[in-house]
Amino acid sequence: MVDVRRLSIDELQSFLDFMGGPAFATNPQWAGCYCQFYLNGPGEGNLVEDPGETNRQKACDRIMDGTMQGYLAFDGEKAIGWMAANKANNFKAMPKTADDVAKVLCFVIDADHQGRGVATTLLRFAIQDLASQGFTSLEAAPRSSDDFDSAGYRGKLSTYVKAGFVAGQKLDEHHVLVRRTLTIPEVTIRGAT
Repeated sequence: MVDVRRLSIDELQSFLDFMGGPAFATNPQWAGCYCQFYLNGPGEGNLVEDPGETNRQKACDRIMDGTMQGYLAFDGEKAIGWMAANKANNFKAMPKTADDVAKVLCFVIDADHQGRGVATTLLRFAIQDLASQGFTSLEAAPRSSDDFDSAGYRGKLSTYVKAGFVAGQKLDEHHVLVRRTLTIPEVTIRGAT
């Protein structure tokens, strides 16, 4: 059974171990990113200029100050997956939007756990958790087809559609904007009239 936890200071070491270890066994070209590319503003560097150690330190700093957010999937105490999900405007490399919009930017799943629903579990958990934080909508930009290659880190369109997202405009020849309204589920209080 997969356990999902929101990224926090308590989960920092698990995140670092995963990103510095098994995360990119099948896509080594992304190793060392530590999910910093979209959090960087103009002039803050990129994967070519920033070695893994710089990105690792940026990740630590941003997790500590709350700028970097997302979710880790665990099998027991071993991290097996990551999903970057954050306040949309924290992603400086993306267009500005309303403050109550969250965005999912990437998934990284351990090679031994790919194709087993880990990304779906992460997304379902995030939908509920982000709603509870006050976000009113969640956006993503997956590939417009379910063809998967190393550029498919944004997730599969079908995963989003199954989770209640609605496809909108094509962003380019490969990606489509998807959006879902977030609502806090009503809780029935026992004894209430």
